[in-house]
Amino acid sequence: MSLTIKEVAMKANVSIATVSHVINKTRYVSPELTQKVERVIEETGYSAKLNIKKIKQYRVGKQSEIAFLIPNTYSIVYFQLVSFLSRYLADAGFILSTYFSEDDLKQEKHIITELMSNRRIAGLIITPVSENASTYKKLIASHLPFVCLERTMYGISVDNILSDNVQAAYKGTEHLIKCGHENIVLLLEKKKLTTIEDRLTGYKKALLDYNIVYSDDLVLRVDLNQEIETEISKRMKEDPVPTAWFAGGNTLTLRLLKTIADMGMECPKDMSIIGFGDDSWCDLVTPTLTTFRQNTDEMAQLAVTVLIDKIQNTKKQTSSYIVPMELTIRKSTQNIARGPFGEKAVYPEEVVLSEEEVDQLRAGNYKVALSFHYSGDEWTKLHEKAIKEVFSRYGIWLLSVADAHFDPELQITQLEGIMMQHPDAIIAVPTDEEKTAEKFKEISKKTKLIFINNMPKGFKQDDYACWISVNERENGQNAAMILKNYFQSQQNVKIGLLTHGTPFFATKQRDFFAEQTFRECSPNIKIVAKRDFFAIDNAYEVCKQMIQENPEIQGLYITWERPALKAIKALEDMSRTDIVIATTDLDYEIASYMANKKMVIGLSSQQPYDQGIAVAIATAKSLLGKNEYKCIGVPPYTVVPKNLTRAWQDLIKTKAPDFKLKKTDY
Repeated sequence: MSLTIKEVAMKANVSIATVSHVINKTRYVSPELTQKVERVIEETGYSAKLNIKKIKQYRVGKQSEIAFLIPNTYSIVYFQLVSFLSRYLADAGFILSTYFSEDDLKQEKHIITELMSNRRIAGLIITPVSENASTYKKLIASHLPFVCLERTMYGISVDNILSDNVQAAYKGTEHLIKCGHENIVLLLEKKKLTTIEDRLTGYKKALLDYNIVYSDDLVLRVDLNQEIETEISKRMKEDPVPTAWFAGGNTLTLRLLKTIADMGMECPKDMSIIGFGDDSWCDLVTPTLTTFRQNTDEMAQLAVTVLIDKIQNTKKQTSSYIVPMELTIRKSTQNIARGPFGEKAVYPEEVVLSEEEVDQLRAGNYKVALSFHYSGDEWTKLHEKAIKEVFSRYGIWLLSVADAHFDPELQITQLEGIMMQHPDAIIAVPTDEEKTAEKFKEISKKTKLIFINNMPKGFKQDDYACWISVNERENGQNAAMILKNYFQSQQNVKIGLLTHGTPFFATKQRDFFAEQTFRECSPNIKIVAKRDFFAIDNAYEVCKQMIQENPEIQGLYITWERPALKAIKALEDMSRTDIVIATTDLDYEIASYMANKKMVIGLSSQQPYDQGIAVAIATAKSLLGKNEYKCIGVPPYTVVPKNLTRAWQDLIKTKAPDFKLKKTDY
């Protein structure tokens, strides 16, 4: 019996796709895997077969063609399958002939009848219109070898290669749930196909596993031959209002995007979307589309391997292969900002003052104080600038601005001094959610509290007026995605996490979602070390020790820019400037490293000036006794070298400088 590529893959303990990429040099494969595959090829004598294949002539006449019977080629999946099948069949000396059923049973039956009597056809790869095996009695009884691809037949054991639709739908729904969505519409074609039913199964299972009640009202089945935009727009307006849509096909995704545009809505601001089928346009539309990519390369290789084995009479038992899909996270899905009690946040633009409220503020002679955790960075300066401007506009008196230098005891002392000035409200960033809790609890009984980013331990929603933060779910995810995208073409990447050890709600949430993104969305990345720092200056030693113990680390996630700068200094002192860094928050020094292509490859930034405005308006509302908005979430901003100049202007509100590194940093 001649050796097949499948057997080479099994002996090397890799996929057929990996063997093919090693042989044909069509995609990057790590040196370790390449060496392993090449050794098996040599040991088994498959290398001799490869040499024969290179000079092999196409078969002619009888049994020289393989037929591929599919519904259409407007789907990117079928288009790609045709391309890959043609290539791999050519290697075996066969020509691919493609036929179209148009998902019509009569047309399909006619084509199959013609193929069974055509002596040139050596075998058939079919995407059946029906999944009922009784429909294909004549084909099954014939001597024509066939394999089902993308869809299968039920009621009899047949060879089939399928995408893992259950796993994909589960993973996509899970991604949306972990982004904070619960009202998720599953958009499906109105057809009786297991590929469609499998997607429904995966969707239901994800909801069940996350304790979300399934509702038939959130599954919308449509006929693509009809005007589906009306059905989609109607569902968008019904209760429960969906915050996310999962489209079960690329054509459905396009029609969904068109409906959103026609309604004047925005993705992902008004709703998040996941598509099915990664067409070239998915990376070109705005926003770029989060979607699933079917591994059509591996599916084609498996189909060819199984079919040729059947043609050569070397295959006695039927085979069923389930090929995983890959989730590509882009910009069409957004995390719903959540507050410290799990409540959904509102966007800053939803919180506005009426003319009557402005008049009341100007007549009120209100006094407010600021208690910052630290004021030596752009983040605090821009918050303070925005707050002062808004207060000045509305006649609110800013009593004082305190800087605790990350010292909880100092902040407690400063708060005691502030209270002696009898403020009507205090805006605060608690330095430590445990150590400052008692003092803030005491103050909450005497004046209004507006918190930024952190929440003192033991507080309830009635204890404060409003809580404002960047969407830390998305902030952490964005920083992780920067590293993920940087290493996307590499395998077995080793990274480290440098995280904040102090009890601080914002950084804990940010670090959690960054780590979750690496573990669940980055199969090629392995976290080999995670270390906490408790003070910014400690980040130098913590980073140094982590790299000494794990010299294989190629990239670092660091919770924000100031400890990142300490870590950069440690890496420079160790001559490890080959390690790349993703972090959060923008200032001049971290931007300089990015602009000069030194270690920092990108960051996710809060929008401190815009957040400061939101803080000031929320405070103004609370002064008037209007606390209907308890939680405000500000979207983060992804900054990479190509948009650094624009980002600086958007975030820092000044013209971007030249970003020159200090001489000591070279």
